[in-house]
Amino acid sequence: MALLEVNDLERTFGGIVALDGVTFDVASGETNVIIGPNGAGKTTLFNCITGYHIPDHGTVRFQGTDITSTPDYKTARTGIRRTFQEVDVFDELTVAENISLGAFESSPREMMELLDLLDIHDKEGSELTLFERKRVSLALASEGELLLLDEVFSGLNPTEKPAMVGYLDALAERKTLMLIEHDIETAFDLADTVTILAQGQVMKRGTPEEMLDDETVREDFLGEMAI
Repeated sequence: MALLEVNDLERTFGGIVALDGVTFDVASGETNVIIGPNGAGKTTLFNCITGYHIPDHGTVRFQGTDITSTPDYKTARTGIRRTFQEVDVFDELTVAENISLGAFESSPREMMELLDLLDIHDKEGSELTLFERKRVSLALASEGELLLLDEVFSGLNPTEKPAMVGYLDALAERKTLMLIEHDIETAFDLADTVTILAQGQVMKRGTPEEMLDDETVREDFLGEMAI
């Protein structure tokens, strides 16, 4: 049984179709990267999976349980956590205090060590760099079994990106990951499976190697990077 099953998901906003029959599943332990142009429906998909938006049609099942209509605060307790494009931490709290707020079931120390946050555990949120804030948000999300990460590489410099890849590789040994990512090369380095979303529909799913071997995918979605 797949960890996550998305079936025929549809969502519209004022007549604009954001998701149009999206169907796929994610196996436990898999890293699934979602790519596609702006406006493809990627963030809306995350919103529907996590209960921030309720889809107009279709189902979302997690660990065999239908969570389609479950609100976001309850979905988080089932084991699905996410990060957002806009990284938000409590500026007046330290790193350790921020992470402790999200540690409902486990000690935060393991994830702080994994993400190299122990040395800055007493640093206040207002003093953190973007890279540090992103690592704090990862630690907060890591309580879940399935982690949905929205453009985690956005805004990072060339030195920070390889370090973030290392952190995500380490997380992938413990968790199931779904990432929205515009950096195609980085996405393919991380992915077990790639899902291409465009115009609210799944256009193609497969391994990075299968994507690179597909001429239509290269021409329509990957551009010169894949040639």
